Amino acid sequence: MMNRSFVSMYHLSLLSVALLLPFLSICPTSCHALANNPKLKPKTYNYFAFGSNMASSTMINLRNISPLASSAAILPGHALRFNIPGVPGVEPSSASVEPTNSDAIEKEQEVVVHGVLYKLTEEDFATICQTEGVPLAYSLHRCRVVPYVGDGKTAGEDALRRTMSISTEGGNTETMPADENNSSLKTNNEQPTKNDWGVSAFTLRAARKKWREGEDIPPSQSYLNVLIRGAKEFVLDESYLQKLENTPVGKTWIGNGLSEEMLRMAEQRKKS
Repeated sequence: MMNRSFVSMYHLSLLSVALLLPFLSICPTSCHALANNPKLKPKTYNYFAFGSNMASSTMINLRNISPLASSAAILPGHALRFNIPGVPGVEPSSASVEPTNSDAIEKEQEVVVHGVLYKLTEEDFATICQTEGVPLAYSLHRCRVVPYVGDGKTAGEDALRRTMSISTEGGNTETMPADENNSSLKTNNEQPTKNDWGVSAFTLRAARKKWREGEDIPPSQSYLNVLIRGAKEFVLDESYLQKLENTPVGKTWIGNGLSEEMLRMAEQRKKS
């Protein structure tokens, strides 16, 4: 039988790794390349959050980011995955989004991801890249999302349906809902074309092929609770909230995980 002090030290070591990984000073070359390219140098970036960053408190208090604008949004043709490995027994996994093939979309119309579309400064977008571990854990992924004003019912699905209907008719739907928080979410250098729909944005997907093709790892209840908190805050579609609430969770050694406690501590630091 293992010595109890050895087990405690082992758990503390894992815990240290879990807490430090998101804050490693990784230099995301892809982010810097975007910022330094004169042809792709917007003053702002659109970032689609689908995981714990959906909760505005995560962005403001934990990551010290001040979004310029935010809106509920829906990403079609992608699936929510929990395929970024974490520390077993502490925070087993993190979420990502992965594109689905056209056959899957035709067979399963509900292959969408709801989340939050943030408008960020270059500095804050670089912070997202650094704290999320780009390019080691995640890679940047270009996508198009449809913003909507959440009603807790079907506002997202309705907005997507309207947008795609107009798009198939050849119209340009690069517009935002009538909401003061949603103004100017387009990047400054983005010029809409005839076939544009929704809003162009960056999001994050698993950096490694084996993670993308592998099985999901059930997340901690604590991590999932932060996603649910963000979904409720932005009043995402009811069906998607239910999907999050019904997501299977993994086993943890320390309560239900650490995500909520880390967020609570960050909120307390801001208040003090």
